[in-house]
Amino acid sequence: MDELSREDPVLWSYWYRRLRGKPLTYDVAKLLTPQALAELKATSTVGDYRLALDERLLRHRPFLMQPLRDMHPHKAYMKARQVGVSEVELTEVIHFLYSHDNTKFVITFPREKQLLDFATTRIAPAFLETPRIAALLGIPNQVTTKKIGNSHLILRSAWESGLGEGIDADGVTLDEKDRMKDGVEVAFKESMKSSRWKLLREISTPSVPGRGVDKPFSASDQQVWLVRCTKCNLEQEIAYPDNIVQVKEIPLGTRELPADSYDFLCRLVKCRGKLNRMQGRWVPRYPDRKMIRGYHIPQTIAPWITATGIMQDKLNTPFLSMWYNYVLGLPARGDQILLVAEDFERASAGHDLQYTRAQVWSRISVGIDWGHLNWVVVMGKNAKNNRDYVIGIAVFEDEHEEEMKSTKAVADYVASFDPDVIIADAGYGKDRNSYMLRRFSPNGIGKFWACTYNPQAKSSRTFVPEWSTPDRARVLVDRTVALKTLCRALRQREFGIPNLSIDLVQLLKNHFLALVPRHEQADEGGEVVEIVTNSGPDHLAHATGYARLGMMRLSENSSWSFDFIG
Repeated sequence: MDELSREDPVLWSYWYRRLRGKPLTYDVAKLLTPQALAELKATSTVGDYRLALDERLLRHRPFLMQPLRDMHPHKAYMKARQVGVSEVELTEVIHFLYSHDNTKFVITFPREKQLLDFATTRIAPAFLETPRIAALLGIPNQVTTKKIGNSHLILRSAWESGLGEGIDADGVTLDEKDRMKDGVEVAFKESMKSSRWKLLREISTPSVPGRGVDKPFSASDQQVWLVRCTKCNLEQEIAYPDNIVQVKEIPLGTRELPADSYDFLCRLVKCRGKLNRMQGRWVPRYPDRKMIRGYHIPQTIAPWITATGIMQDKLNTPFLSMWYNYVLGLPARGDQILLVAEDFERASAGHDLQYTRAQVWSRISVGIDWGHLNWVVVMGKNAKNNRDYVIGIAVFEDEHEEEMKSTKAVADYVASFDPDVIIADAGYGKDRNSYMLRRFSPNGIGKFWACTYNPQAKSSRTFVPEWSTPDRARVLVDRTVALKTLCRALRQREFGIPNLSIDLVQLLKNHFLALVPRHEQADEGGEVVEIVTNSGPDHLAHATGYARLGMMRLSENSSWSFDFIG
């Protein structure tokens, strides 16, 4: 049995794991035959029968069997909440470490709090479930590092890329990818370079189209769970609204739906037979796509969740986009937008990009967003009309051999403007920022600053930038507040942008238009807050935000005319 369980993680989980003290059962459809149900009902009180049935359904997750057994190098799970994916992924990771000697698997979480919560509520109890799994633990047995046999499980926060450096991993699970800081996953992926396995798992409740887990899932084979109609035998994906049908009259204005108001029915209007959600199979939409295996796991395929419960959640969820994310496991844009194309036409002052500091500029601020491409925006205050303008835009590619070479190129470009202040992204550019600080702010004169977005819970707003002493050169801002304020300033023409026919200005516009607001819970079960995320590259928007933050530090805005004066 032990040898067989090394080959099959589903069999291993039967043998080693427990859920609420009972074996982890993925497929109980055969146990829930009419005869078995009749016998169970005959030997139980009404309450006990319901409880026993609920417990069986709770453990009935046939849609998780294939994903658990799937050893594809790159899997992407676009999932709803509370469908068991995190539990099954933990099972996969522990089984891999158990069955592969001297290996390492890293699981990342967006924030330190989520890491600690998962470690104490999921991982620690998992190793207390059975004597077999408890015997796998060795030393160290710490919160963030556990020895499993001769292998190691490592937990890391994915807020900053540096936390992924220096680890040689055989597998990486990016949990809640949509809540991670953009670009941080690169360092964690790099940690698998020397491994023969290179197992990457990207898991998340989606947010908006084009970002987070939607990116790898869109490029994957897109596996969907198909079930059959019990009447016409048509095999179909369970989709809203095609398969969630109102079957009982609901009084107008009802906020609490009557029981069994909705049901999962065949999508064919002429049939409308009941769907058999106890059994199904995974089928790829794009079988020719081999690089990424994608699984879409909405609540609609979970047999213990009713159609009425799903529609009740729709009534209770304050924003429709959240319901699509959390319940249907689908990306969705919110109803609000930050900027439209016309805003850029109105903000354009028609000037060309500048490359040096002319006498007309009374103050100049530079914003830098570091990365594999380094993005620079230069802002100047026109001495004749006292208005701020974007006057410089530049992009520098990292040198593969020596990243500091590109940093020096950025510094040389910046130096040509003789700036009064420079603010750069703190998260990606530790060594780069040290160089910039030495070059532009010797002896702590306060010309260079590194900007950090507040890593605290989304409900903890930093409405006013928090500046350190000049020698420490740090400033803390809230991402959502800063970006919404920046977009409002552009919309209200508080600063001008160059001629829109310039390619780099078009790129600037596209990066701004990629910013999208969405709503989510600050913490699990916490208050709903609005955050600003992206649906594509947004680096020049951040660089502009840093430059404008510098202008605000240099002087208070005053009234100005709209026309550009060169």
